Amino acid sequence: MGYLDNSTIVVDAILTKHGRKLLASGDGLNIQYFSLSDTGIDYTLWNPDHPSGSAYYGEAIENLPNLEALPNASYFMRNNLITLRRNATVLPYVTVFGAGIGQTAAISFDDQNQGARDSIPRLNPDNEAQGWQLVVPDSNIIKVVGWGSSTNVSGNAHQYINDQEIQNAVVYEKNDSLPPITIEREYTDTARSLTVTFISKSTGAYKHMNISMNAYNPSA
Repeated sequence: MGYLDNSTIVVDAILTKHGRKLLASGDGLNIQYFSLSDTGIDYTLWNPDHPSGSAYYGEAIENLPNLEALPNASYFMRNNLITLRRNATVLPYVTVFGAGIGQTAAISFDDQNQGARDSIPRLNPDNEAQGWQLVVPDSNIIKVVGWGSSTNVSGNAHQYINDQEIQNAVVYEKNDSLPPITIEREYTDTARSLTVTFISKSTGAYKHMNISMNAYNPSA
């Protein structure tokens, strides 16, 4: 970790393995989207009593050193900047499988693998206009149906994946035209558990959900 002062304009980028592969092949990065974050900003330094006037209210904030880019977005980009409607009174939050603020979202499968679990994540108090992402750290444990194909992010510094080198990490995408999500368990010889994450594309609001299952392998 390091600090960058504000004497020069610096673009500090850390590429994922896929990004490095694109550069090596000469294809270019073709960046289409980006997120802004105010991680490291101390808003208590805003000083409306500054003797030099309103142009200097944020001087102390502007002079703060910036954190150098980190490869793990789970720590560096947790406070994404978003645009809310003018009359908004609460920050957006996600509910999934009936669990809202302060509640733990969880489902479990017994050894008989009793069916799929269906749900639609919801953004409150407004509807999600752009769609959803679902981060699954290990696609060998569960099967996701109804959200189209997945993108392999094994080894990438993708948001909210704690173990970056898991070989089976994937991200599913959903837009308004796709059906509710269906989660099914895969057969496992031992009891397994994992935490998946639903992410609102328009706001960055997210909700973790714990999934657990007993050992079940009918061919054993």
